[in-house]
Amino acid sequence: MLKSLLLILTLLSNSAFANKEAVIQNLSRFFGEINKQDISASPFKGVYEVVTYNPIDSMLVSEDGRYLIQGDVVDLTTRSLIQKSSRVKNLKLALIDSINDNDKIFYPAQNERYQIHVFTDVDCPFCSRLHNNMTRMNDAGISVKYLASPLASLHPTAQGKMQKIWCAADRNQAMDDYNKDGTIVDSPPCNDPVATQLAISQQLSVTGTPAIFLSDGTHLPGFLSADKLLRKIQKTLGK
Repeated sequence: MLKSLLLILTLLSNSAFANKEAVIQNLSRFFGEINKQDISASPFKGVYEVVTYNPIDSMLVSEDGRYLIQGDVVDLTTRSLIQKSSRVKNLKLALIDSINDNDKIFYPAQNERYQIHVFTDVDCPFCSRLHNNMTRMNDAGISVKYLASPLASLHPTAQGKMQKIWCAADRNQAMDDYNKDGTIVDSPPCNDPVATQLAISQQLSVTGTPAIFLSDGTHLPGFLSADKLLRKIQKTLGK
């Protein structure tokens, strides 16, 4: 019996190994190098979750490596979406945390309960709406750390403006002034982090702004009012 059990486990292990090889072979043609340790079982029977790094994300692929699943997958028992593994969120969080705090524009809450990072574009109207909620977010205990993600395809002059803001002696005032009446600070050039943060946002799969990241790495795309953001944070973090 013991020999039979060992044989079965060996066959299962070899089968999983072979399946992962098929996944690697099929996906690498389109997504670059895929490693075995980045392929793991998903809650969806017969389907792997595969983590990618540029950008950081994951995808669902059939175990034979033939079918790539796009769009949402819904668990009809719980009526909820199948969530991606925490590994993706941890990778994103680690990348955000690698950014020096001195290169962020920080709006601290006096009685801080939560911290969020927001990739912003100063010419994005929804980013402006979010900024105009700053006082309400801070009053709700939410501290905001801004990072730069100017979208040249939509706002071709945004990056230059954001470089001026990040080079200002008072970045917060410069950001407030531009959102208030479009006044751009006349600051001298500096070794600003705007281009670096833009590249990081692309690695994080940010395709629109504002892009809000919670303290566990969860990405919330788009504008949320202060009240809705607080409820979303509490629901996501469970506190």
